[in-house]
Amino acid sequence: MAFSLSRHVQTLFVELHILLVQAPLMKGDDLIDIIVLLLLFLILAAVLQFASPFSLIPDLTGPNGNYNLFTLPLPQPPGIMNLPANLYFYIDRRFTAVEVSRIKTIISNVLGQWKFHLTQKWNGGLNNGVSSWALCAQTYAFNGLKPYWHNIPVPNGQTALEIAMDEFTQLFRDNGFKLSPPTTIDYRIPFPITSSTIFGAQAFQQTKVPLSITVNPKQIDRTDLTNGALEGSLVHAWLHRAGFDHPSNVYTTYFSGEAAMCYMRGYTPKNPAVPDSSFTQLFD
Repeated sequence: MAFSLSRHVQTLFVELHILLVQAPLMKGDDLIDIIVLLLLFLILAAVLQFASPFSLIPDLTGPNGNYNLFTLPLPQPPGIMNLPANLYFYIDRRFTAVEVSRIKTIISNVLGQWKFHLTQKWNGGLNNGVSSWALCAQTYAFNGLKPYWHNIPVPNGQTALEIAMDEFTQLFRDNGFKLSPPTTIDYRIPFPITSSTIFGAQAFQQTKVPLSITVNPKQIDRTDLTNGALEGSLVHAWLHRAGFDHPSNVYTTYFSGEAAMCYMRGYTPKNPAVPDSSFTQLFD
């Protein structure tokens, strides 16, 4: 549909340009033709602007597509209204059934921790709680606290974590209500083979950002990596999708690194005997 609409708009634009160039020589019915063509162009442009992004893409799961669609139920935290029932993911067909199952588990567990944060913050309806995740981020995150789209300074790690989880809420709404482009889970085996785990491209806007990631199947296959470790990699990738950033390969003290490490440690304090690199080796 996207390509059909785009071709019609382009054709109308060319014809309109030709007619406008010739307009000084035209009168009567010819001028009416210009007006009608201009109205058609404006109508099609409006359709392209306001149509759902899902209607403006080729079929990802059709005979010529490379993806399979799966849905996951979105947990419903207390105090949060207007949430979709499900999230939608288009996963590369090269992943095995076992890999797909583990990826689903990883995503579901991260969604559960998002709900846990919001439940603790809701605090039985008082809405004044501080989650375990936020307390951990407050302790260790001092840099990179502000996502690119945020216009005012962010004072501390707790506030940054609350902004991040609220942005996850926004991205989940956009996904579930099909306001953002489809979320894809792409397949990539890097070299060296462990040089990437779960990658999320840097995003710069607040809304209509897909939760898309690129996953190294060889890391998903590893039995020595716990689900919690892989979930931390996903959290780091999604924080990039939420607009947070850090200098290349620098994670310590930076929010998107420390928040993901907090998750991987179960929000417990750092152990001096365990270097940050044991966690950040799974970050892209």
